[in-house]
Amino acid sequence: MKLFGTDGIRGKFGESPINHDELVKIGHAFAKSLFDTKAGKILISNDGRESSSAIEEALSLGIKHQGSMVFFIGLYPTPALSIYLNSTAQSSEMRAGIQITASHNPYYDNGVKFFDNNGHKINSNFEVTIENNYFSCNENIKEQYDRSSKSDDSDLFEKHYVDYIDDYFRLKMDNIHHTGDKFNILVDCANGATSKIISKILNNSFINLIPIFNEPNGKNINEKCGATDTNMLKSFISEFNANSSDYKKNIEKKKLKIDLGVAFDGDGDRAIFISPSGEEINGDEVLYILATFHKNNNNVESVVGTQMTNFGIQSLYKKNNIKFIETQVGDKYVLNEMIKSGSSFGGESSGHILVPVFDNYYVGDGIITLINLLEVIFKQEKNINSLKKEITSIPSKLFNIKVINKEKFIEDAQNIKVTKDLKKMLNEEGRILLRPSGTENLVRLLIEHRNPKQIEILSEYFYDNINKNTIV
Repeated sequence: MKLFGTDGIRGKFGESPINHDELVKIGHAFAKSLFDTKAGKILISNDGRESSSAIEEALSLGIKHQGSMVFFIGLYPTPALSIYLNSTAQSSEMRAGIQITASHNPYYDNGVKFFDNNGHKINSNFEVTIENNYFSCNENIKEQYDRSSKSDDSDLFEKHYVDYIDDYFRLKMDNIHHTGDKFNILVDCANGATSKIISKILNNSFINLIPIFNEPNGKNINEKCGATDTNMLKSFISEFNANSSDYKKNIEKKKLKIDLGVAFDGDGDRAIFISPSGEEINGDEVLYILATFHKNNNNVESVVGTQMTNFGIQSLYKKNNIKFIETQVGDKYVLNEMIKSGSSFGGESSGHILVPVFDNYYVGDGIITLINLLEVIFKQEKNINSLKKEITSIPSKLFNIKVINKEKFIEDAQNIKVTKDLKKMLNEEGRILLRPSGTENLVRLLIEHRNPKQIEILSEYFYDNINKNTIV
């Protein structure tokens, strides 16, 4: 049995493995894998779900039983935790981090992501070590510890991230002298981890960040908002730019033009962009924009994407003499391949973009992705619409299929036959990809075809012919 999926451990709160008893063992296994019998320090932050405090309590019980200390940061983006650990890695203290989050999943799901002393997500080998310690744990961990005595001042962590972001923005905007009106960005915080931080960054710049969906209540994270559902963001941009009303539907009319929209996911490591005209710019397109810009300036030779990267964009890399390196879905796999190949840029269609920041540290951060895109816009003096027009991708559609069992769905003889039939029907005009989700009980079907009408025909054939006993 495996605990880990594509990105940490994830599931419905209250069910295995995201329940109290198993989380206690997970906390203990993580601390033991890190520090053995020595005492370290583990920082814990969360994305604002209502189950976060219960998960913190369970994890801390296991960690403290091992002998280590726990410091609670509170609402904090996942990449901010990573950045803090990396920035303080030279400290002699043994430390690591845990982010309590289920990323883009609904509020009733939750999970944990683990980071080492350098702020990197733990690798697959370390995941195996944790699993071994977890399954071999026979200790009865019931002792209650004082949580408050091990709490830290969250304001210090918040200031660290704000200062880091502002410094990075100044670095990227060097030699840019913006005059006239501020550049207005409508920011969808997904009622998640970026909600608290967004009003505190870039305040002394020519950027005006206007937050929406920035009032987390524990249950509204990713609910009809965020990187996985940009419909409301598109609607609000349309309203703003039509001078109809502000996003809160106040009576007062607003004369405010939105220059760009951005939607983060629940824990703040993904970003999807919306143009003033309502067009979506996904992770594949952003990665291409960044790679081609820096190729012209810094001699970028390769870029890392995944098996989900649009085939049309893969062809564009070839035309621009940029090597495209494919890896499996998951930002940790992208990062590993970036380090291996020496690539400066990598990412996923979902909006996970990894770039080098200070001291060539690679980070996947929605806000940092935004800053990198702004650098291209202002240094090339192009708006996002014109950048979008330079990209020719093949029409595609991603279908998320709820299944009873992911592995059995993929291995089912009837479903295998249907998949083969679809590939024959493509006539070399597109491609299909069927893969189990690493974070949810879903199977994802990607269909790409030069004719968008054919995508609908192929999807109908798929749904009409798959084994109905394998789906929910």
